[in-house]
Amino acid sequence: MTTSRVLSGTIDHVVFHQPATGFAVLRVKVPGRAEPSTVIGKAPDSRPGLVVRAEGYWQDDPSWGRQFQATSITLLPPASDDGIKAYLASGVIKGVGEALAEKLVEHFGKNLRQVIEAAPERLAEVPGIGAKTAHRIAEVWNSESQSRDILLFLESQGIRPARARRILDAYGDRAIQRLLADPFLLARDIRGIGFATADLLAERLGITGDAAIRRRAGLFEVLRQATEYGHSALPVDRAIDDAARLLNLPRAALAELLDEVVAERRLVARTVTRNGQDETFLLLPELDRAESQITRRLARLAAEPLPWNPVLVGDWPVRVKTRLAIEPSSSQATALATMLESKLAILTGGPGTGKTSLVRALLASLEPLELKIALAAPTGRAARRLLESTGHEASTIHRLLEADANRGFSRNAERPLELDLLILDEASMIDLLLMEAVLEALPDNAALLLVGDKDQLPPVGPGEVLGDLIESGRLPVLALTEIFRQAAESGIVRGAHQVINGEMPAFRDNPAADCFGIRVKDQADAATKLVELVKERIPDRFKLDPVAEIQVLTPINRGPVGTQALNQALQAVLNPEPAVGFERGGVRFGVGDKVMQTENDHAREVYNGDLGIIQSIDTSAKLLEVRFEDRGVVYGFEQAEQLALAYAVTVHKSQGSEYPAVILLLMREHGRMLRRQLLYTAMTRARRLLVVLAATGALERAVATPEPRRLSLLGHRLANDWKTG
Repeated sequence: MTTSRVLSGTIDHVVFHQPATGFAVLRVKVPGRAEPSTVIGKAPDSRPGLVVRAEGYWQDDPSWGRQFQATSITLLPPASDDGIKAYLASGVIKGVGEALAEKLVEHFGKNLRQVIEAAPERLAEVPGIGAKTAHRIAEVWNSESQSRDILLFLESQGIRPARARRILDAYGDRAIQRLLADPFLLARDIRGIGFATADLLAERLGITGDAAIRRRAGLFEVLRQATEYGHSALPVDRAIDDAARLLNLPRAALAELLDEVVAERRLVARTVTRNGQDETFLLLPELDRAESQITRRLARLAAEPLPWNPVLVGDWPVRVKTRLAIEPSSSQATALATMLESKLAILTGGPGTGKTSLVRALLASLEPLELKIALAAPTGRAARRLLESTGHEASTIHRLLEADANRGFSRNAERPLELDLLILDEASMIDLLLMEAVLEALPDNAALLLVGDKDQLPPVGPGEVLGDLIESGRLPVLALTEIFRQAAESGIVRGAHQVINGEMPAFRDNPAADCFGIRVKDQADAATKLVELVKERIPDRFKLDPVAEIQVLTPINRGPVGTQALNQALQAVLNPEPAVGFERGGVRFGVGDKVMQTENDHAREVYNGDLGIIQSIDTSAKLLEVRFEDRGVVYGFEQAEQLALAYAVTVHKSQGSEYPAVILLLMREHGRMLRRQLLYTAMTRARRLLVVLAATGALERAVATPEPRRLSLLGHRLANDWKTG
C-alpha cells in the first residue's frame, strides 16, 4: 500500500493544463528544494503564484523522471487586500500605521503589491506618504520577502498578524509547508491558538471533516486537553467518545483509526490490570516516557548506597541544638534520623508542622561532612522563600538544570548534576515532565529529599507525582502532624487545618485577629467590598501597602469576579493615572502597575508566577522595565504578552508563594473550582492576614468537596515495574 504524502509550495509555472478535465502538469517551488517539483493531477484554474496543497505519492516515470502524482490538489489565492493592509499596519515599517495602510489599499487596490515591487515612487501619490516613507516601505517589503509572503499567506487564511508572527517565529521559512501538510500543528505548537482555529484553517485548506489527518488530530487533541486538567492518561473508550464529540463524527470513525495511531507512535496504549480487570489507557508519548523513566530512575537511585556514612554524622542532636538553638520534638527527631539514613525520602506536613525547621536541622547535621548539597523549588518566589528560611543558597529547578531557550535542559544523563544531596521544596507543584528531567540529571550516587504539603493543589502540569509517590510506599514518608505552639496560635493555620479535615474554618473564634470571613450577596457585592478592603480598610487598620503587600486570589480568570475583571477594577483605584502607559492586547499597562510573569523566560531568568512592579516605560523605544524582588528586567512592548496585571491572580498561579495579606473570593459561580484543596492552598498563602469573601453556600461547598484524583499510570508503574536489581 502506497503511503499518502503532502506536498506544498507555490506554482512556478504551468507546463500543461486541459480546461475540459482540469488535468494539469505543474512545476511547484517547494521550500528547501533548489529545483521546482513536478506535480500531476486535477487543478482547475491553476496559474503561477498560487499556493498549492497536494495529497498523493511520488512515482518515477521512465520518460519524465520523478513526479508527484496528486490524488487531490487544493489551490489557495495569493494575499488579499486585507492581508497586505494588515502587514503594512503591523508596525514592521516605521511610520506606517493602520490609517496609512488603509489609504494605500484604497488608492491602489489589487495593484498595490505590484506598485511596491516595481514602482515604489508611486506610493507618494497617497497623501501622508513622502518619498522617504515610500522608499522605506519598498526597502522593508523587499528585505523581508520570505517572511512577508508567509505572513500574508497566513492572514489570507484568517490568521491575524500577532498569531501569524508567532507561527513564523516557531516554524521559520517552512511555515507554509508545515501548515499545508498538517494545519493541526497549530493547536499543538503555538501558544494561544486552539484546536478550533486549526480546524477552521484545515477546512479552508480543503481537508474534509472525516479526513484521516483530522481524526488523528482529534484523538491527539483530547489527550492534550486532558493534560490541562492534570491527567496523563485516559481510558480508551473515554478518549474515543471525547474525540467523536470534538469532531462531530461517529464513534466508529475514531475507533477504526486507533490501531494505526498507536502503531505510528502518535499515541501510546497501555493495558493495566486492576481488581482482576484489564483496562487500556491512552497516553501522549512524552508522558508515557516520563512515567516510565521516573519509575526506572527512582528504583535505580534506591539501589545505590548513601553518598555519606551515617556513622560519620556524629552527635547531630547536639549540633542541631547548638547551631540552630532548637530542640527537636520526638517526632521531629525520629524523622531527622530517618532522613540521615535514607537515600530517598519524602517530608510532608501542613503549615506550622516544622518542615522548614527539619530541613535546617538536616543541613546542620550534615555540615561536618562537607557534602555537595543543592536546594531548589519550582518557582522563583518559592526558591527565595527557601533561601530566606534556611540560609542556604537555593534556585529554581529550571535554573539548577540549566534550562535553555528551546525548553530543554543542559543538565541531563550526559551531563549530570555534581551533587551528593538534592532537596526539592514545594514538591506538590512538580509535574511529570519536570520530575523526569530532575531524575535524569541526578547522578546515581546522589540522595534526594522531596519536601512538600501533600494537601496542596496538584501541579498545573500533568500528573500528581508527590501524591503517587506517597501512596506507592516505595519511599520513606515522614508525615508531620504536630502543630507547634506559635503556629497553633494563628487563626490562619488553625483554619487551614480545619478545612483540610473537612471542617468549616472558625473565623469568629479568632483571638489572633488574622483570619476573617465576610459574607457577600452576589458578584457585584463581592467586587464592591473587595475594592473597599484593598483601597481603605486593610491599609488603614493593618498598615499594609495595597499594591506590594495585599494579594487578591480567585479561582478563575473570566467573569465578574475573575482575575481579568478584578484587575481592571483594582487598577482603576490603585493606579488610575500612571505617569506613562501603553496598551497591549486590550490591557493597559502603566508605571506603578503590579504584574506577573505568565511563562518561563529562561533568557531573562524570570519564571511563571514571578511578581513585579513596572518601574519605567519608554514609549519611543517601546521598552518597559519591571522590578522583580531583586532586580530589574527589560521587555519590548511586543514581549508584554508574557506579562499580566497581578492585583488579582488565580489560586493556581499563587502556588509556591506567600503574601503578607490575602483576600480570597469564593462565589457560587466558581462551580467545580470550589474544592477543598484550592481553599486550603489559598489560605496557606497568607502570612499575616487572611480575608475570605464568600457567597452563601460557596465556602461550604469548597470545604465539603475534595479534589478528585488525576488519571495517571505512575502509581501502577511504581507498584508493578519497580526493579532495583
